[in-house]
Amino acid sequence: MLFRNSLSLLTLCAPALLLAAQAPPAANSPAPSAILQPSLEILRTALLTVHIERWKASNAVRDDAQSNVDSIQRDMQSTLPSLLATTDAAPASAAKILPVYRNVEALYDVVLRVDTAARLAAPIDQTSALDQALTRLDDSRRALGDQLQQTAAAQEAQIVRLQAALNAVPPPAPPPPQPIPVKCPATPVHKKKPTTAAKPATPPAISTPSH
Repeated sequence: MLFRNSLSLLTLCAPALLLAAQAPPAANSPAPSAILQPSLEILRTALLTVHIERWKASNAVRDDAQSNVDSIQRDMQSTLPSLLATTDAAPASAAKILPVYRNVEALYDVVLRVDTAARLAAPIDQTSALDQALTRLDDSRRALGDQLQQTAAAQEAQIVRLQAALNAVPPPAPPPPQPIPVKCPATPVHKKKPTTAAKPATPPAISTPSH
């Protein structure tokens, strides 16, 4: 009976579950890689023009800038591509977009530090390239943030619709009570007393007449 009730509940909920599976949130939104790749290419080109050894700055400033540039290149070569591959495989998942957004936020902060130092010590051509790369990366991260917010809102609305559909399904009827078996008292068995066999009567003695 419990299996039948569960099967009936699943049958009633199937249309709502199917609707949720066929209506992914933010279905018309571009893949995160499509949003970021143009700005990443501009940033990659800008870094090729940067020659920190020519900056008019102290060794400490140049070392810090070089460390930041190395960090940017490592992120774009190893960390970010794997994150984008995972996100592109599930573009309607806010949980998959969030790691990419956090990475791009951190990447933007490092590029901003390099650009700020370049404005004080680098030649104009390097500064212009970094300024352009920073602006495009800022546009991309804002677009990715908007997509993340829209995807999260769509998923939340989807959960609300599914919850409402589940609440509209009546609960399964409880199984009927099972009859309690009644034990009848056992009928006492009366044992018969053993009967004593009657002893045969002793025949009378036959007297012999005397002559």
